[in-house]
Amino acid sequence: MPSSIDRKAVELLLAISESPTGKIAGTILSDYHAGSSIQLLAANLLAACGHLPATASLADHDDEPISLTWSAERNGYGYFSPSAGWIGVPKERLALFSVNHPALLAQMAVQLDLAARGGATALIPDLLWEVGDARIGRRRQRLPIWFARRLPDRTVWNQIIEAARRRPTTQIRVLLTSTPASRLPEQPLPGHIIVPMGDMIDFGAGLAIRPDVLTALLDGTTPADTQERLYLPPSGQQLVINGNVTISFKSDIHIAIVRKLVQGFKDGKRFGARELLDHAQSSAKTLRQAFGAQRWAALEPHLKSENGLWGFEP
Repeated sequence: MPSSIDRKAVELLLAISESPTGKIAGTILSDYHAGSSIQLLAANLLAACGHLPATASLADHDDEPISLTWSAERNGYGYFSPSAGWIGVPKERLALFSVNHPALLAQMAVQLDLAARGGATALIPDLLWEVGDARIGRRRQRLPIWFARRLPDRTVWNQIIEAARRRPTTQIRVLLTSTPASRLPEQPLPGHIIVPMGDMIDFGAGLAIRPDVLTALLDGTTPADTQERLYLPPSGQQLVINGNVTISFKSDIHIAIVRKLVQGFKDGKRFGARELLDHAQSSAKTLRQAFGAQRWAALEPHLKSENGLWGFEP
């Protein structure tokens, strides 16, 4: 595993992975990301996957694409410029590169205690992969790990929901993604915790996921910001109120409702009970019924309804 893959190169790789095709033109790499592309190509994280049939003019300062032709005499592609004659285009500028996702997932998992297997398996071609089962923290059972890209795309998201429905799990499944946290779908995926890869990477070890950070995330042990009135870790399993009241949740329905209420508190929004219940896909008629008497008793002092709209008031 090369240790010379820096943060800038990792961010470029994840950005390419999030693009519709997962590909990038050699011209863009050479003109704007020369240093990062050297690192990614050397680590086999980008692979040539074809050539572009056109390029911008290299001689006439024209941004319009120019169709290329093959010259047997010059043994290369190029075009005729009115001002400079024949212009040959270097092969590296014509190349098209794609993210080598199998290599990315192998390097990502190098520090994880994965059960022996032959590498990641594509569940949805070029969109969703099964990485394997990993022992995380002190859990007795290994947790299944998937990787997906382009979660904000509604079509992709629906495909992933369907894949999760076809392959249910009795425990939580970790869904790693190249999608940044700011663009994750609001809709919950029951039984899953969605983890942006950029938040988990050990930059001192290339693209390796840090097991300790992943463990803390799953355990809900990430230290709370004592200045925050409401703190909810990404797992959604522990709500800390004013730094001294902690309420734990295990149900996907509870977690989904609390996540929406916490985000609403941050955004200055309130929600009707039915909106919260539908968001969590709950058939309950009231929030009290959805949470149960004991957990509702812990939550109720910190929630208030105004004109039928609920929100946290810690």
